[in-house]
Order: sequence, then structure tokens, then C-alpha cells
Amino acid sequence: MYTFKPQALFTKGIAYAEFFDVNNNNLLGFSPFVTDFGLNGSMNDGDVEGGIGNQLIISLPDTSRLEVTATTADSALNNMALTIGAQLGGNGIIETMTAIVAGAGGTLTIQNAVAPYGADKAICYVLTSTGTDKALVEAGSGQAYEIDPSSGGIDFEGQAGQTYCVKYFVRNSSADELTIPALFQPAVVRAHFAVNVYSQKGGDAMTGSLVKIRHYYFPRYQFNQPLQVTESQTTPGTTNLSGRCLTYQQALESGVCSDANNAAYGFIVDEYVGSGDSSTSSVQGIYFVGGGVLNLATGASVTVPVKYDVNGVLTDISDMGQVTFSVTGNVGTFANAHSNVFTAANSAGNGSITVTVTNSLTGAVYQDTMPVTVANS
Repeated sequence: MYTFKPQALFTKGIAYAEFFDVNNNNLLGFSPFVTDFGLNGSMNDGDVEGGIGNQLIISLPDTSRLEVTATTADSALNNMALTIGAQLGGNGIIETMTAIVAGAGGTLTIQNAVAPYGADKAICYVLTSTGTDKALVEAGSGQAYEIDPSSGGIDFEGQAGQTYCVKYFVRNSSADELTIPALFQPAVVRAHFAVNVYSQKGGDAMTGSLVKIRHYYFPRYQFNQPLQVTESQTTPGTTNLSGRCLTYQQALESGVCSDANNAAYGFIVDEYVGSGDSSTSSVQGIYFVGGGVLNLATGASVTVPVKYDVNGVLTDISDMGQVTFSVTGNVGTFANAHSNVFTAANSAGNGSITVTVTNSLTGAVYQDTMPVTVANS
């Protein structure tokens, strides 16, 4: 249960964000530089009113929504692509400049040139010259010259033997290219954000330090701020990865027949960090489920249910290697010290079984004991 002296927790700093394909679980986007993250839940209040003075009887909520705001300091193109539902490709068009020596008759030739984005033909610009036509060339450096697609020659006459600086466009295999479609279709992904959690609880060995990572899992997350990118001369650019959570029926995904009440927008999980096994860091007790006396016939085997007490809630044990089982009296044996499979002795008798766990954070030891009676079958 919750107490009047809880461990005070404070959040500051976003560890990272990652986005996965909902079909094959491949990583689609990642950023270790999230600058802000927030949840913005909303719903309609469906007021039921009546009686004298039209009193408020009950409020029936509807139209629940969960919006997420997220901004990153890095500007990865693949993250931008997710926000508009586009695919990141390679072999992008870049501009380049090269020095070309004019041939006989002052001809200039360029190889592998392509049309720049938005143009229908390969073009170039002649920026300067080492010849006596330098001033004239520079004055007309904004003039576009068409490049012949077969010969590479350009419609420019220079001075034979002189060198000209020419700007033109080529495809580059290593240049990433993001095509911005006219119709945005933001991706639906599986999203995960991680936030740092600190504590200042007095007496805690980890006082004032990072004690947990808070994980926000959104099984179906759709971006809703397409290409919200900022750039500046004096401050770092940012990318907006905000979105909204879509409903996800966990039970149905697991093949369990259930109703729509199992629909969820997301899950929040606090994970202890530090040395030792973190699965026992919040344990406040351990119990044999059912209590009373374990009655068995000679030679019979049974799985004895056991659970942790975590904040007043009986919780399944994720790592049985952290608990130890022991037997008092000649009433049987466990399969091993960390197994809850118990086999009764071949003779009648009375005794008990005990389960023990140690909280890895506080060092507190918790136990529970159950009497065992073995009767002849």
C-alpha cells in the first residue's frame, strides 16, 4: 500500500526516443537528444443532470484522447520521414563545382550532369575565368547554360586553354534523399520514450541520484506534426516528433478473447537502475498464495503459487532465481532451491515450506512460511 512517507521521485531529462515498425518490429527512427516530452490527455465530460436545481448527478466521460509532444535537437532525415509517411532514399542530387579547361574553339565539356530538382534539363553556371574574359564571365555568372545530354558540351564559348569554374548538378550515391509527398500520410509506429527519475528520500543509499528510468510505451503512435522543423543562424535546429496515441487491444493481440475494455493507449513502466537485481527493488513482501495448510498425498507433486508484494499489490515473480525455497521436516523436496515445484515425501508427516527474497535496494529480507501435511495415499 502507499504510505505517508513515500520515496519522493522527480523527473528531469529525457534519455531517448525510439520508433519501430508495427509489422516487423524493425527500428525506423531513434534520437538520444529529445529536448522535451509531454503527455496531454483530454476527454469530454458527459454530465448527467437532474433533480431540483438541475443538480450534477454523475459525469460520464467520452472521447478520451492522448496527445504526445516531443521535440528533438537532432535533425535526422529518417525521423523527419516518419512524420509524413515517406521513405528515405539515396542517390540524391547535389550541386558541385569543378575547374574545366576550355578546349579548341573555347568549348567546355561536363560529364554525368543531371537536371536539378524542379528543372527539366541538365544545366550549369560558369562562375569565373582565368582568361581576359574574367570580368565578363563573372558579370554573367547567373546565366544558366544547357548541357547536351549526349556529348556533355555546354552552350558557352570561352577562350581556348583558359580555366573556367563551373557549377552544375550530379547524383551522389551517398546523398540521402527525402521526397516530400503532396499528401502527407504520417506513419503509425510503436513508440518508446525513456525519462530519467531521481530521488531525494532520506536514508536511501542512492539519495539525490538517478534511481529509475521511466519508460513510456505507445503500441500505436501516429505522428501529427508533419515536418515541423526549425533552423536558425544562432540556435540549434529542432525536429517535432509529436503525435497521438491510437487504441491498442492488448488482449486480442495475444489471442485472448476479450471486450473493448482492454483497449489501451499506452503503458508506463518504472525500472530501477543501479547495481544488483532490479526486479526486487520495490518488493515489500513475499507470500504463498492461498495460505492455510498445504495438504498432499504421499509422492504427489504440485506447483506452489507464490507472489511478491509490490506497493501493496500481489505481483507475479519475473525472476525465480531471486527467491529461495526451503523445507522444514521430512515432508518432501523442491525441484531446486529456486523452483516452486514441490514433491511430497513417500511417507506421511508434518512440516513446513518457506520462501525467502532479499530487496536488492534496501537489503530487507522477506519470508513466508506455509505448513505442510502429507498423508498416505
